[in-house]
This record gives sequence, structure tokens and C-alpha cells, in this order.
Amino acid sequence: MSEQKNSTDEPRRWLDEPSNVRKVIRIFYWFCGIVIAVDFIYSFVWHKHAAFSEESKLHTLETLPAFYGVYGFLACVALVYVSKLMRDLNGKKLLMREENYWDK
Repeated sequence: MSEQKNSTDEPRRWLDEPSNVRKVIRIFYWFCGIVIAVDFIYSFVWHKHAAFSEESKLHTLETLPAFYGVYGFLACVALVYVSKLMRDLNGKKLLMREENYWDK
């Protein structure tokens, strides 16, 4: 019997092994590090959006390394918190209905 069977009688896949999962995660972290390093190098060599003038305040912010990554992350976090506030504002359910709403 060459294939091991688990409790549901399915053959084991390569991601069922914890060592393979660790390898995939390490490769992902290396890839993220390479992307960040390339972004830093790219940011110091030339500007990403040459359409903005040098006097613009936006120009100074955009030239910071990893600006767009940080900006996107903060925007997603803000979106989650705003949606939580909209769901339950001061104990009043603004966007959510009671569990038995349609049964009434």
C-alpha cells in the first residue's frame, strides 16, 4: 500500500505534511522580502509617478520607500474599523438586523 489514507479515506496531499507547509511559508516570506527590497531600491533610483511636480506635498510623501504598501494597509485597517462602527453604533444596529428579523 503506497498511499497513506487518513480517516476520510482520501490520499494524503503534499500540504498535509507540516514540513511542506513551513517550506511554503518560508518561500512566501522570502518573496515578500525580495519585493520590499526591490521597492526600496526602485524608490531611491527614480520616482514612480513623474506627473507630480517637485513642489507638490504629495510628491514628498510618494517618494518614501514602501509608501503605497503602508498606505494600502492603513486604508484596509480603517475600512474594517469603519465597517465595525457602522454595524453597531452606540448599541444601535445601523446596518445589521436582528437574528429573527424575517420571522416577524
